[in-house]
Amino acid sequence: MSPVLEARTAMRALALKAKHVVDDKDMAMADKKSALVTLSEEMQKHSDTIEVYEKAALLCKGGDSAEDKDHPLIPAQRRSLGEQLVASKGYAELAAAVSPDGGRKRFGTTVEVKSTPTPPPVINEGTTVGAGGFLDGVAAPLILPNYQQQMVELLFPELNIADLFAQGSTSSPIITWVEETEFVNAAAPVAEGELKPTSSDAVERLFEQVGKIAHLLRMTDEMVMDAEQFKSFLDSRMNLGIRLKEQDGLINGTGYPGIRGLLQHAAGFQTAMSANGSTNVAVTADTIFSQITAVRWKAFMEPDTVLINPFDWEHIKLGKDANGQYYAGGPFQGAYGVGSFTNVDSLWGKRVVLTPTLAQGTCVVGAFKAGGQIFRRQGIVSEMSNSNNDDFEHNRVTIRAEERLALVIYRPAVFGIVNLAWS
Repeated sequence: MSPVLEARTAMRALALKAKHVVDDKDMAMADKKSALVTLSEEMQKHSDTIEVYEKAALLCKGGDSAEDKDHPLIPAQRRSLGEQLVASKGYAELAAAVSPDGGRKRFGTTVEVKSTPTPPPVINEGTTVGAGGFLDGVAAPLILPNYQQQMVELLFPELNIADLFAQGSTSSPIITWVEETEFVNAAAPVAEGELKPTSSDAVERLFEQVGKIAHLLRMTDEMVMDAEQFKSFLDSRMNLGIRLKEQDGLINGTGYPGIRGLLQHAAGFQTAMSANGSTNVAVTADTIFSQITAVRWKAFMEPDTVLINPFDWEHIKLGKDANGQYYAGGPFQGAYGVGSFTNVDSLWGKRVVLTPTLAQGTCVVGAFKAGGQIFRRQGIVSEMSNSNNDDFEHNRVTIRAEERLALVIYRPAVFGIVNLAWS
């Protein structure tokens, strides 16, 4: 780097330091004066260096060494912002106002700074300030951004499926239980001395294998050492990634090596009911109630939840009768103007849980707490190593997050499906 370029770079850095000093609310005024004087002296030295080299360049081209740096052959546009700032009358007034022995003075001044072709500093690789970048203007190289420490994160669906089921833990990779599959009740009135009828009962041992959800993420050593906040953020993102996949697996999983999800147990569910092709929301609501009744009186358990996709629920909530009245209540009042608006979702007195994890067109009615249980063999575990493949050679760190769990559906009959293929 040439001495002139080094001097200009140093002057930009000094100007940033001066701004920090002026903005520092905790620094005493005397300390500010002393710091600014020191920075002014350093800036003047760099300005002198630039002046010497530019005059030398003029001499080599036949210029007049007696001319100062305002010589017409050295236009202001060739000087850096720091040089023009130091050479300005306003800067001299500022220096006098904060000199240690001159006392603090009130003053107002304007510093005219002409445009300079000095390349703006690189902010990120491939991105510059000014010159058509995200920040234009002659003062761009010296502007200190207002850094907002919080990160604008991506948003994801609510993690609300696991809480619907009972929770448990296991020390084995296999969950097994015994299920009563048939009871033939032959009990009947019997006359004295007659043969008694014989009832029968059948049981079956069932199994569910624990699955695993895992992923990796790589960071550089510099990220680990220099960006602790981002490292913590990535740690939380690793856990979130596991939980998002867990939620999908609890509904749609196809089994080992993952989770066998709720819909994979549908063979034992109540016979699927359908509102296919109906645009009548009242018919759809009636069909869902019929499925609630089926769970109550065929499986003899009370459903606790209606699980539905948000867009299917929107269709139901916006349903109107022939008079244009909302079945579920309007945006400001309850149904037919009775009661106030509520954002608590319910249908036929049952809690409605919305999730985009369940595909549009499918609604599940069920007794989730009584009918299923999640067994966790291993909670989410995060580990870090720099010895994965060639990480050591490339100064990288690999983070691994994983968990092991299984979903057991004890009573498939307490779940029922309603098809909602809107026409």
